[in-house]
Amino acid sequence: MHPPIISEAFEDLLLYRLYRLTSVAGAMVVRLCEGGYGITRREWRILALLHGHDGLPPSALADKVQLDRARTSRAIGALVSKTLITRTPAQDDRRGALVALTPKGQSLVAELLPQVQAINRSILSGLTEAEGAQFHSSLERLQASARALHEQMSGELPKTHRHRGQKGKAIP
Repeated sequence: MHPPIISEAFEDLLLYRLYRLTSVAGAMVVRLCEGGYGITRREWRILALLHGHDGLPPSALADKVQLDRARTSRAIGALVSKTLITRTPAQDDRRGALVALTPKGQSLVAELLPQVQAINRSILSGLTEAEGAQFHSSLERLQASARALHEQMSGELPKTHRHRGQKGKAIP
């Protein structure tokens, strides 16, 4: 199966278009999270995922929110200090831990989640029900394709070192 023929102009590239959508829509969620609840978007992702999966190890949580373990650990620390989650030692492994929502965290998610869901519904309201179903199906296939490509290319792509301030190849 061949990919659909689309323009190769930068403005038409899938990742740029998705970025633009996320930038506009995500800004609304960021304002809700930061301005209304004093949490970051990263912290919100962790809280929202814990809402349906209490008692996760930090490593599993990092995988689910698609963050590296260091960023996940920092966000967990911030959420623990805000008393929105707990981090308790795992019973079967004293080196491991489990992360869960506190009652305060559950309350925050119960209040914020419907607002975020309403933003998502409003954005999707431009599609018919059939188009919405097709869009979700397409997103699942694109996600699977991106995962496969990532696995295929991960050894070929250069490493990033943004956290150390290093530069990549010199621009010719």
